Amino acid sequence: MVEYERSKTVPASGATVYAYVADPANLPAYISTMVRAGAMTGGELHVAAEVEGRHEEGDARFQADSAARRIEWGGSGTSAYHGWLQVADAESGSSTVTIHLSTTSADDADQVEQALAETLANIGRGVG
Repeated sequence: MVEYERSKTVPASGATVYAYVADPANLPAYISTMVRAGAMTGGELHVAAEVEGRHEEGDARFQADSAARRIEWGGSGTSAYHGWLQVADAESGSSTVTIHLSTTSADDADQVEQALAETLANIGRGVG
């Protein structure tokens, strides 16, 4: 597995940031490649994304733990792709958002790093 992790301080409370990121309806607003996310049953979502010029759709696991202010996701079935996002209170009413991704390939490392940076920036704009 290839692991990626990035954090950013966001000028909003942990409660505000967590409420924003835990709502599946907001996923297309903060994940730059995602164009649609629809809730299904049992913690599953149907998602659509534009990735490197191609349209991809599929079902994904999405679990939100409000007590821990953490969301976890992954591909459905045998997909090894998975990750988590954690929101923690920081100083002066701000919060720290950490995103962690696990994939099977390092081929797209630069694109993954760019996507993480864009996602964190979009979260900041979304709650700002």
